[in-house]
Amino acid sequence: MTPDIPLWPLIGVAVIIAGFILRFNPMLVVIVTAIVTAAAAGFGPMAILTAIGTGFIKTRNLPLILLLPLAVIGLLERHGLRQHAQNWIGRIKSATAGRLLIVYLAARELTAAIGLTSLGGHPQMVRPLLAPMAEGATETRYGKLPDRLRHKLRAYAAATDNVGLFFGEDIFVPSAPSCS
Repeated sequence: MTPDIPLWPLIGVAVIIAGFILRFNPMLVVIVTAIVTAAAAGFGPMAILTAIGTGFIKTRNLPLILLLPLAVIGLLERHGLRQHAQNWIGRIKSATAGRLLIVYLAARELTAAIGLTSLGGHPQMVRPLLAPMAEGATETRYGKLPDRLRHKLRAYAAATDNVGLFFGEDIFVPSAPSCS
């Protein structure tokens, strides 16, 4: 290793690891990491702001695509989307968490198979709808759930989304691996 290559910018790796271990907000961790890494690399405050601004201008539609659905979901959650989903599924007497997750798995896999991968996902579907519906269906049958079972249902809901997307993408011809 040549002595003229500074290794101080690698401090950003430590900041990211520490931020995620301490369970800070991921967006905040990434922003702080970017600033710390740039400062360690010798960028001044104006150079850091210029780099961030240039990156924003080059991808100015990306924040809108990422943040708009999250803002809408957040607004819906604030107005009781989770509770409405739980109550609605609770009124369906034949609903169980397993049946609900199987139906969602099929829907997620079919939509991913035709290339619509962004219709589901953890922030859009699992956290605000699927997990509360699985909890509601289980509470209707068994009453109040212990935290351990509630977390297990949430994990199953997240895993169902991941598996459905994974196998659906494999079926989608443009993204499937080539067989040559």
